[in-house]
Amino acid sequence: MSAPPAPSKSCYNSHCTELRPDRPRKGWRLRTGEFAELCDRCASLYEEGRFCETFHSKASGWRDCESCGKHVHCGCIVSAHTFALLDPGGIECATCARKNVHFVAFGPILSFNE
Repeated sequence: MSAPPAPSKSCYNSHCTELRPDRPRKGWRLRTGEFAELCDRCASLYEEGRFCETFHSKASGWRDCESCGKHVHCGCIVSAHTFALLDPGGIECATCARKNVHFVAFGPILSFNE
């Protein structure tokens, strides 16, 4: 009887050829609820917010923030937390979205920008 196959030690990023360290670093949350296990280089790029520009720069799904014009990748799960969809269409980067948050109280919409 043969042993079950050993789990893959490669980085979760399919564009990377490095092996995960013995204690891989967590990346983005997968649809399964688990986290992508990354090598040190890919985890650092993800934590710095440069993963998509490094590995997905030619991919589709790039949009400009409606407020500041920053180029944001909206085409993959890696960057899903980096933007907010706007009601009239378009997106805002996470920084601008946090600045422009509106709260509904028991009356009119209250904004921190007013």
